[in-house]
Amino acid sequence: MPGTAKDLGVDPTDPAQNIKGGTRYINQMMDKFGDEKLALAAYNWGPGNVQRAIARVKKEGLKPTWDNILEVAYVPAETRKYVSKVITKRNQLEA
Repeated sequence: MPGTAKDLGVDPTDPAQNIKGGTRYINQMMDKFGDEKLALAAYNWGPGNVQRAIARVKKEGLKPTWDNILEVAYVPAETRKYVSKVITKRNQLEA
């Protein structure tokens, strides 16, 4: 996203800068959310959307986990697929 690229100080049309910026951004999401699946969701869907989903889950008296978010909050299909695909791929590479 242009705004995110600007915040990260990268030129999104430069492949090297794009990769470095993306790496920095996913690390920021890990620092913010402390959970791999939530960080991936924030990377794809935006941290504000994940924060709102967490608030909704907490309002229901549940722990803010990815599984609980999927049960309680609206999550776009694209984000559901993205998180699942990245986790699955990572698990395949580790096997």
